Amino acid sequence: MKYPFINSQLLRRFNKKTVFVKLFGLTVITVCIFIFLFNPPRFPVVVPVRQLTNKPETAIFNSSAVVGVVQNTRRHVLGYTGYTIQRLGLKPIPLASSLQPNTGEPVINDVLSFMYPIDISAQKNFKCRQWTNRSVELIPNIKRTLLIVVVSAAEHSAKRDLIRKTWAGPSLRKVDEIQLIFLVGSTLGEDQVIKDRLEKEHAKYEDVVQVNVVDTYANLTLKSVALLHWAYSHCPAAQLVLKCDDDTYLNFHVLSKLINKQQLKPINRLYGLGIMEDSPQRDPNNKYYISRNVWPWSKYPAFVSGGGYLLGRDTIQPLLAAVQTTPLFPLEDVYLTGICARKARIKSLSSRRIYERFIPKKIDACFVRFTAMWQTQSKLQFLQSHDIVSLVYRRNLPCRIACKYLGIC
Repeated sequence: MKYPFINSQLLRRFNKKTVFVKLFGLTVITVCIFIFLFNPPRFPVVVPVRQLTNKPETAIFNSSAVVGVVQNTRRHVLGYTGYTIQRLGLKPIPLASSLQPNTGEPVINDVLSFMYPIDISAQKNFKCRQWTNRSVELIPNIKRTLLIVVVSAAEHSAKRDLIRKTWAGPSLRKVDEIQLIFLVGSTLGEDQVIKDRLEKEHAKYEDVVQVNVVDTYANLTLKSVALLHWAYSHCPAAQLVLKCDDDTYLNFHVLSKLINKQQLKPINRLYGLGIMEDSPQRDPNNKYYISRNVWPWSKYPAFVSGGGYLLGRDTIQPLLAAVQTTPLFPLEDVYLTGICARKARIKSLSSRRIYERFIPKKIDACFVRFTAMWQTQSKLQFLQSHDIVSLVYRRNLPCRIACKYLGIC
């Protein structure tokens, strides 16, 4: 018989209820196998881990290949531009020329008209003009030129002074291959007191650049675009551009070693702490709230955490070109290092050695010798970071010895 499991002998041995349950289970299994074969589930991509030195947790991900769930994210990024242009009714800018010709996309953002009421490019000690466009890949022994841009607010003079007295002290400023600037915006209503204070600060330190963008949280993305424009127009020979916030502590002892590692030699990549499979915050009370109207998808593309990251020189123009054709998004790191980097097909290298968002309650010597940048939550934590870094490197204490010496093991 063709189907012996339903013959009359079997029916006499099992009641109808048992036969029904088994047939139902067989049907469910058959349907599941059919779905798996013809529409397989999309599992998140596991990014391979590679190592620099001292066993850092690193991974290289390609904005055009490995971004969370690949097929879904590709559709999200490509769909964001058209979706938002239609939603907001954005129109092309008349007679605007693209930095990346033959893209076939209209220019909707003007990225070349930022104004800088306060600037340092005319100063005598402006180092960028002395640098040349030498390729570090062709001449491996030359010292790398580094532009450090600390994104600050006009009224954050105390934070800038703290940075000048700690990690951005004279020992860093006297290095010929490093140019440091504080990028600030303007104030609502052009507060005259803050404006005068900023002018005096600029005259004293010659490290402040002000852009004609009002300092608000909503304008952080636009301010970061201005950072790219300033680097592109004022310091094009910088082989690396480091962007960090004014609450970020920079450990140059580690950074100087990392930027000379082979993995950080390419100048066409982004370097930082990669964030993958991140979901939008839907709580209106959350600082990072994004409504479904703005981003209707459940995941962001992979991006680099915005507190501190490095941009290779050859990423600046492609990112600016991508911004020209991509509607702005409220979260600057998601926008620039995720959406725009993907459109520009820029690869990123992720490592916790470059930047760390979540630091231990007690910053120990092992953490200090491992990490180049980290976010601080208060002035006290910023000062503690500097004290520990200074002690560890002044006494040249190994990790475990320093840990015991500081009494934090």
